[in-house]
Amino acid sequence: MGGIISLVKWVLMIIGAIAVYYGISLQMKYDGVTGKIISEMVSPKLHPDSMSKVYMPMANTLLDTGDITMASIVRVKVADDVSNGDVEEAMESIATAEGIRSVGMLPLSEMVELQTGEKQRFLKIYQYCSPRTAMTMVDHSDAFSAYLPCRLALIEDQEGQRWLYTLDMNAMIYGGAPLPDYLLEKALRVQEVITAIQNGGAEGDF
Repeated sequence: MGGIISLVKWVLMIIGAIAVYYGISLQMKYDGVTGKIISEMVSPKLHPDSMSKVYMPMANTLLDTGDITMASIVRVKVADDVSNGDVEEAMESIATAEGIRSVGMLPLSEMVELQTGEKQRFLKIYQYCSPRTAMTMVDHSDAFSAYLPCRLALIEDQEGQRWLYTLDMNAMIYGGAPLPDYLLEKALRVQEVITAIQNGGAEGDF
């Protein structure tokens, strides 16, 4: 029995030593990340839903696909019986009804076809913005400007299936410290509108 207890102690000591080694390595390699994580656990600064709504879903998608871009977007499949024109008309109609401005389109596949003379799979970017909300968000953090304007991409994949892609706004809403109530309300409203445009466009419904 004494031998087993001694063995267990040695195993625990080795595990502890390995944990300390990797903890120190991470601390040195990533500029104190271990201490920051411990500090976050002791005195949380991030939104209480940050792990469940942002970082765990992102980590799962990243580990499944190996693609960080897939981990940061929301995509909806376009119905087979809905034409690209129907998608565009539905999105514009919903945007108008929801009081958000269409601020431009970028027909990327068409532009490349004109440049190369070669047929491309469909790709078009649609941009939307609520100017007052945008300025309110930037007043809170200049970094929000990188999210502006809100974009939706209508793209035909390699198999011919069409999708509507947009950035996952959960990262902006829940990924950091809790937003002030006035800003959270506006951000959730923008997310609601973009989701409505995306889903309505995918179904050609307006």
